[in-house]
Amino acid sequence: MLLIIDSNYVAYAQKFALSSGLTYRGGRTEIIFGFLKTIFNMSRKFETNRFIFCWDSKESLRRGIYPDYKMNRRQNLTEEEEESNRIAYEQFDKLKLVLPEMGFANVFEEKGYESDDIIASLVVGSDERTVVISSDKDLYQLLNWCNICDIKGSVYTKNMFIREYKINPSGWKRVKSIAGCNTDNIKGVKGVGEKTAIKYLKKELKENSKTYKKINTYDTTITERLVSLPFEGCPDFRKRIVKDNFTPDKFRTVFEKYGFNSLIESLDKWKQLF
Repeated sequence: MLLIIDSNYVAYAQKFALSSGLTYRGGRTEIIFGFLKTIFNMSRKFETNRFIFCWDSKESLRRGIYPDYKMNRRQNLTEEEEESNRIAYEQFDKLKLVLPEMGFANVFEEKGYESDDIIASLVVGSDERTVVISSDKDLYQLLNWCNICDIKGSVYTKNMFIREYKINPSGWKRVKSIAGCNTDNIKGVKGVGEKTAIKYLKKELKENSKTYKKINTYDTTITERLVSLPFEGCPDFRKRIVKDNFTPDKFRTVFEKYGFNSLIESLDKWKQLF
């Protein structure tokens, strides 16, 4: 079993898990702590020590063809929110060093690409049992090759998707290219949501209806490029996978470095997993 971590998702979830924050020697550590606890919990849940960590690049190739891409996330932030993000991103950067220090060898980031792209590069066409830890609905298009599990442990499968949406996961990018994506600030056909887009793809809309004509004449060339995974030109990350190199001393060193006494106390349990 291979676990692929949507690292920005998991790290960002920790931002709110300990609202009071954790500090050690003057630095904030709650995101690092929560991230490591998630690794432990997922390893135990799925009975595996095989992890790959995928991170978003700070640059975006998608913005080169669609300047408004995700720009809604940067607007109207208060000074408090900007400071909160700064503290969070400092810990994100530290995690990218912490994981290799623990012996996790497959920590991937690629300039211009998102974690979703790297995840898609790893899973599309693979026959290995794989679970992606994420809550990103864009990843539904990958459900032919993996399951998706959120940070709370709820697993979503291909069969569950088909029951819910009545289409194959491979059609999800067409749905998103028509309906757009508010989260990523991608505009689709005005007034058309996912359910209507699915009806269009299943030929359940009357061809003489206004909605059908509106969708049928809408140019989805750009939107489909934006929502398709992986984004064009993404490297094949399966060729970059190497063997991990865990030792108890590496784990202990990291736990001591950040003052994670509860993790030090549970080191024997980590040894059993890794």
